[in-house]
Amino acid sequence: GSGGAGSGPGFGAALESLAANPWVPIFALGGQQQVLIVALPPAAAAGAPAPIAPPELIGVLPFPEGLPQCLAFSRDGRTLIASGGRGAKSGRVVGWSVADGRRLFEVGAEDDSILAADLSPDQRTVAFGTTEKRVKVVTIAGDAVHVLKKHTDWVTAVAFSPDGVLLATGDRNGNLSVWESGSGREYQSLAGHTAAITGLAWRDDANVLASSSEDGTLRLWEMQEGKQVKNWAAHGGGALSIAFAHDGRLASSGRDHAVKVW
Repeated sequence: GSGGAGSGPGFGAALESLAANPWVPIFALGGQQQVLIVALPPAAAAGAPAPIAPPELIGVLPFPEGLPQCLAFSRDGRTLIASGGRGAKSGRVVGWSVADGRRLFEVGAEDDSILAADLSPDQRTVAFGTTEKRVKVVTIAGDAVHVLKKHTDWVTAVAFSPDGVLLATGDRNGNLSVWESGSGREYQSLAGHTAAITGLAWRDDANVLASSSEDGTLRLWEMQEGKQVKNWAAHGGGALSIAFAHDGRLASSGRDHAVKVW
């Protein structure tokens, strides 16, 4: 997560946020008051064996709002959003065009940093979680759509389903809910995690949700009845992120300093 001279793009402290574009081999890395956009060299993108050249820095997006706590690309890969801010002071969600780095929108006016956010697949609405235990859904113009109030602690993960029909949210107490994005009604309450939800990812068909938690487990949930399909201990000390590949494989990372593919 850190780097120095000669090591490619890097920071003097741990990375707080990272996102991979779903269609092209570029990545967004969050640092103090900026987001770096890096690209894998062609050999790395094609899966060539090590050693390979380091990622190439291709852009810097200013984020004067503070520290980006969460980064997410849109489903089509054309928009990047960052949520974050300054702890106990301010929180915002910002969106940029990936093609040219233009700021497209700024939403949220919170009194604390925004820990999690996602952009709807139609790119008309943004959902974000607050330290006031609420999930807010707003248009990219900043108009309120829903305020979801069930969570009992900081909201730490937010993810729209690929078809935009559902919205999954998780909090620091391990509570996990799925909502109808159109109506704002709760669709499923998913019980099982015993510590903070750290990541949420939808399979491309929107029928399966994956979750990661500080309890060290990864869990899969089907959406017809809200039942748990599978759970397993993945990372000792806590699982920190999870992502679906287009072919259905899962990638996760954890406090055991490992990235694993399932």
